[in-house]
Amino acid sequence: MPFCPRCLYEFVEGTKKCVDCNAKLVEHLPEEKMATVKWLFLDTLSDIVMANMVKEALENNGIETILKTDPLHSTFSLQTTGAIGSYARLFVPRGQKKAALDILKSMIETG
Repeated sequence: MPFCPRCLYEFVEGTKKCVDCNAKLVEHLPEEKMATVKWLFLDTLSDIVMANMVKEALENNGIETILKTDPLHSTFSLQTTGAIGSYARLFVPRGQKKAALDILKSMIETG
């Protein structure tokens, strides 16, 4: 079964890319990725484009991030804004939540 090297999720055979983060799937996770990461919920954003910008900013600051979008966006890899019912939930490792919240807050205040 293929795995996402970023989200650590397992997918059915034949799947080539992660539907959440678009990473290319691998057959086996490296040993260091097998360690359990305690992911914490950071925020829900209704603007998918903004959520992707926040994810990129967090990762540029060394904070690994999982972005879970609503089924419509996940299934069809849509990158639109303003769709009714659209959302993206951000998750970060437990030890990085405060730093992530600071970055998120600064982006929302300037956005």
